[in-house]
Amino acid sequence: MTTVNLRGNQMSNLKEPWGDGTPWKNSVAFFTYLRGCLRKAWSNNPIKHNLIKKVRKQIDNPNPNGKKKTVFGFTCELCHTDFVLSQGQVDHKIAAGSLRKTEDIQGFVERLLYVTEDDLRLICKGCNSCLSYADKEGISFQDAVIQKEIIAICKIKKDVQWLKDRGIIPASNAAKRRKQIEEEMKNEQAK
Repeated sequence: MTTVNLRGNQMSNLKEPWGDGTPWKNSVAFFTYLRGCLRKAWSNNPIKHNLIKKVRKQIDNPNPNGKKKTVFGFTCELCHTDFVLSQGQVDHKIAAGSLRKTEDIQGFVERLLYVTEDDLRLICKGCNSCLSYADKEGISFQDAVIQKEIIAICKIKKDVQWLKDRGIIPASNAAKRRKQIEEEMKNEQAK
């Protein structure tokens, strides 16, 4: 099989690196492995580490038992809240995207590794989770923040109390209560 890469260059006949006689039973297993290898390369990227050094700052130590009064932290570029460095993740402003087939490899590598500091931002884990959720669900970041908060409320079975605390009579089932919470949160956001 002759393939053409994204630059239009003809590539040699490639064999699929999964299947019988390989450690990967199918393409999903192989591309999961490859994505992990590339993410490991990303974890050692000097541009990423330079960005962290550039934006870090001393913040009050949130650990009441901490030996130091201040620790290295950062201000999340999305929620503008201070966090300790361990609560941060360097985010690509343009996501690396999917890596599910051979044709995805070049674009994924370029978006993941061919970056400058201007292509990246340091954000908190919560905002990163919301960005991922927004991307997965095809919704805005703000809607993802609301949905993640609703999920958290419902997961710990506090939906009934949350509604009662706001003077709302809880609906008869979880799906209806979730909708009530969503409507109330959007109303609060609009104020």
